[in-house]
Amino acid sequence: MRIGAGITGAETALRNRAPKERNRRFSAMNAEAESLGNSIWYTNGNRLQGRTDTEEDENVVESEEEQVSEDRSEAEKIYQAVTSGKPNPIADLRDVPKVPYGHLAKDGVIIYNGVCFVCDEETNSICLGDMTDKENVLNIPLSGGGHLKVNRNSIGLLSKAASMFTPEDLNLIMRAISQDTKLQSIQKEIEDEKASIGNKISGDGETANPDQKEKEDMGIAE
Repeated sequence: MRIGAGITGAETALRNRAPKERNRRFSAMNAEAESLGNSIWYTNGNRLQGRTDTEEDENVVESEEEQVSEDRSEAEKIYQAVTSGKPNPIADLRDVPKVPYGHLAKDGVIIYNGVCFVCDEETNSICLGDMTDKENVLNIPLSGGGHLKVNRNSIGLLSKAASMFTPEDLNLIMRAISQDTKLQSIQKEIEDEKASIGNKISGDGETANPDQKEKEDMGIAE
């Protein structure tokens, strides 16, 4: 048996085994590192996801609290208006009136201090008195849109319902009535003047021919 040959074979075997063992160690270390990295990733990912979920929950809570605060504010406004005797601030939003002061109407009629106004949605007007004779009706534009139609014979009733109108509309109504009164006075003076002239002409004719008048009275024809 050769001693040198045995030693040489052992060294060769050791050299061949060393790379394999190193590869196994590297593989084991890589696997351990990968496992550790995955665990860290999952842990951080769960923490990040948990933080995101918490922030979303906080945003939802804040949004709900803001909504509750807004609802409470509107409710307080309504409550304060009702307890103080003022109109409901959202009443007009539910049903927009189609005529001036339509929020006071019931079944197409406004009754204020015993004065009855009829609502006319086609012309966006409230009417007082007989509307049959258009020549005897004042059509008064109002500040918020629409018109007040008043028969001249019913103008006196407006004084009882004056507090129903806004100061702007009341000013428009008084001005329109004043102008119409002046116009009616001028027209009456013109008509009276015409009648006076006609009577004067007729009187002059009778005075100029008294014999003819006497003959007609006696029934004598020429």
